[in-house]
Amino acid sequence: MLVRREDRNYPTESAGSIFRMLMRGRPTEPEVWPNGLPGPDIENGQNPYVITTNATGYVDNPKDYTQLNGGLDITNPWIKGLKLSLTGAVDKNDESQKTWQTPWVLYNWDRITYEADGVTPKLVGSVRSNFTDPRLRETYSKVLNINLTGILSYDVKIGNHSIGAMAGIIKEKFQGSGFMAYRRNFISPAIDQLFAGGTVGQETNGGAYKRAQLGYIGRLQYNYNEKYLAEFIFRKDGSYNFATDGRYGFFPGVLVGWNVTQEDWFQVDAIDNLKLRASWGQMGNSQIYINGVLQEYPYLSTYGFGLYPIGNQVVSTVKETSLANPDATWERAINTNLGLDATLFGKLDLTLEYFKNKRTDILIYENGSTPASSGITSLLPPVNAGKVDNSGFEYSLTYNTGKGDLRWSAGVNGGYAKNEVVFMDEIPGAPDYQRQEGKPIGAFLVYENDGAFLDQAEIEANNINYDAVIGEGNDLIPGDLKFKDTNNDGKITADDKVRLEKNGTPNFFFGGTFNLNYKNFDFALLLQGATGALFRVRTESGDIGNYLKYSHDNRWSIENPSSEHPRLASRNDTYFTGGEYGNNDYYLFNKNYLRVKNVEIGYTFGRGLTDKVRIGSLRVYANGLNLFTFDKHKIFDPESENEAGTYYPQARVINLGASLTF
Repeated sequence: MLVRREDRNYPTESAGSIFRMLMRGRPTEPEVWPNGLPGPDIENGQNPYVITTNATGYVDNPKDYTQLNGGLDITNPWIKGLKLSLTGAVDKNDESQKTWQTPWVLYNWDRITYEADGVTPKLVGSVRSNFTDPRLRETYSKVLNINLTGILSYDVKIGNHSIGAMAGIIKEKFQGSGFMAYRRNFISPAIDQLFAGGTVGQETNGGAYKRAQLGYIGRLQYNYNEKYLAEFIFRKDGSYNFATDGRYGFFPGVLVGWNVTQEDWFQVDAIDNLKLRASWGQMGNSQIYINGVLQEYPYLSTYGFGLYPIGNQVVSTVKETSLANPDATWERAINTNLGLDATLFGKLDLTLEYFKNKRTDILIYENGSTPASSGITSLLPPVNAGKVDNSGFEYSLTYNTGKGDLRWSAGVNGGYAKNEVVFMDEIPGAPDYQRQEGKPIGAFLVYENDGAFLDQAEIEANNINYDAVIGEGNDLIPGDLKFKDTNNDGKITADDKVRLEKNGTPNFFFGGTFNLNYKNFDFALLLQGATGALFRVRTESGDIGNYLKYSHDNRWSIENPSSEHPRLASRNDTYFTGGEYGNNDYYLFNKNYLRVKNVEIGYTFGRGLTDKVRIGSLRVYANGLNLFTFDKHKIFDPESENEAGTYYPQARVINLGASLTF
């Protein structure tokens, strides 16, 4: 049994807001004035220094966890190898959150007015938060999850034959509830309790859920003298999310292995170990999220509450939010794996694996083939129609050697994975170069840039119509970004967007290790990297923030006109930075990188010293984490997926330490 209490306290403004303002901060404006008063903001009062303090209020978020696990194994002396295992687990979480928000004051200087001494700037304070009265929101939620499992197994060995069988049942229940209360218009920020708030604008809300899943599992194993191995497994799962006819899904699997080096006829001096293995199996998914929303009860029509004026009064109403799909059922994944494990020359360990994953019956909305004029596109239920293929390989290669006091090993590992959308409901008639099918999931759909207009002469020589981009009657100016006329119709429109071959997920990951031991010294190096992905850079710049160094250094300007890079924009006030046409590939950068993830060097003192001071062992060491990153553009962390750079950065950490045993 485990009981844990967590008391969390943090600012009322989110981490995203804090890092957003750090990114946008102007180097010419102070966070804090020399006299200690808080400096100005860019907007919404979000001075990054102030919003990390309790000047804006506080969030008090205590959490209580209770986890109980138990198990019982029942055997008998009459049937050797027969066992009944019963296990149960209970997770109970209780959480409350109190968010007390108070308005805060920031101080500005007009850069003209001084105090009476003529030297000290005259600071003027004003409420800069986007509200002027204290407000309080309190929430409470509780969660109870229960898992009950019963497994009957039988294992027997007859000569060189090992046989195992298992059957079991798993029952899971999930339930939770919560409520919220909110008041504002507090008379004073001195009383942070709900009773002291006003009744105008108060809110209450609450909800609950119950979910359940039932599964039957089984396995049959056979092993002949550690030479031939075979296994058959299955799951039959039922989910509350589907109607009776499609509630249960059956998911079988087969695994086989062959230890070739156990064969009498296999005599190869260079190969010390060789194993071949293969597997095929199916998996199911009922916890399906679309656009971040769990798709519950898709086989039923669902309804939501609303407000509507009837008889000169606003009354609560119920309206249909989704049509029913009685045929909704499990998403299914079919996995095939082929693998090889080998040891060569007694020094080289090798693992190779190929995999193919075919996902079918993916729940998707058929918005593409349903015209908006039907009036039901927002009510369509998800259907099991999507198909996606994934395939690739993984490898690991490690070489171990040494002589005398010197021992070292070096290894590389990595994997390549490619996914392809086989079917999704796309808009009929969309040009082939825009279709998602045949491309990776989430492949970017963008306008392709063709450099920048170098000068007015190049604009006058341009034969492509940009009226749909800049608006009829407006003019292009030098430094504007050019787009490719993909369909060659002489104008830039939405038909010129192109689906790229890449998305934001790398398709190739790799790593490297190196370990060395010489007498009492040891050294370890870890490298990691990835290739094959793109990330979008879209920052808030101009009079609402600072510019990226990359953008500043590569901008078009009158002094340094460029035919490759466009001019700078303020608040995305150009067609190529904001709106529909801001979605272009100029702001897409590759995420290829190599990172020195960890380096450590250590020294272990010999027994002569440790025996004198009566200790077991002593090792001193120094290590560094995230020491160096090599990438082409050096804009953001290439592992980040945040296009504005508003994320908590990976830290470079240097440690000095000692490990001591008695």
